[in-house]
Amino acid sequence: MNRDRSQGPGGSRGGDIPSWKRRPRAFAPKVALDQQGLFLLDQELKGVADLRNEKGREKTGQYLVEGVRAVETLLDHARENVVSVYQTEGIEWNRSLLTRQNGRLTVRIVSEREMEQISSTKTQQGLLAVAMARALRINWDTARRVTLVDAVQDPGNLGALFRTSAAFGFDAIVLGKGSVDPFNPRAARGSAGLVAAIPFETGVRLEQTIEFLHNKGFTVVGTTPHGKDVIESVPLKHKVALLVGNEGQGASANILDQCDARVRIPLAGGVESLNVAVAHGILAAGLHGRTK
Repeated sequence: MNRDRSQGPGGSRGGDIPSWKRRPRAFAPKVALDQQGLFLLDQELKGVADLRNEKGREKTGQYLVEGVRAVETLLDHARENVVSVYQTEGIEWNRSLLTRQNGRLTVRIVSEREMEQISSTKTQQGLLAVAMARALRINWDTARRVTLVDAVQDPGNLGALFRTSAAFGFDAIVLGKGSVDPFNPRAARGSAGLVAAIPFETGVRLEQTIEFLHNKGFTVVGTTPHGKDVIESVPLKHKVALLVGNEGQGASANILDQCDARVRIPLAGGVESLNVAVAHGILAAGLHGRTK
């Protein structure tokens, strides 16, 4: 993956670094319970728990990544973004990633009750990291495969789109207006930490982006159940952008009108459509050997 931080179409702010605060000073944990019977957290862990909410992420410019695979991927690809790591006793993971670059990140051991309260999942996974919410900028001079996302609203689906884009060698993701926050805990977890590894832009007008991509020599392929073509029959240039749409409505008609081709995935009778991330994975695999 390239890590160039050049400006993208429409003056998007995909690579801007928001303001963020250093890890709060830890205080001795309290053992009292609040009125709801929840274990009281110290100031540091309260700040971590706040990152489960959009307001907390906007205030600090930080986000949560949970689970062994996701935290390891984050440390491997963007250790410089990581502010702090929290784990429960007995969790096995690759701690050597903490010292891969200059300096050493500290790991705070927390109780299972504390992890349950700072985690965004129903069942805490024992390992959690706090990271700076910033995106790698897209290098439009070298990008060859791009995923365009039109108003995908489920965080799990968006996270999966990051994973399929990475799996099939896509260079960038562009999130149109109406798409869910890629730093949402479910999205970050669903991406397996790859939200920090793939250059992306968010909150852009896809109409402008598609015009920009055409000028850059891209073939723009839209996905729709009503498409006339299958991916194998579409003549492709060296550079391809694959558009996927909203879970319920699909891609907007005005955006599909700008595409060079509209493709469908042939399905068995009685099946109307596929999950957006599954469809993207199938089509991305179809492109994989044709656009290297």
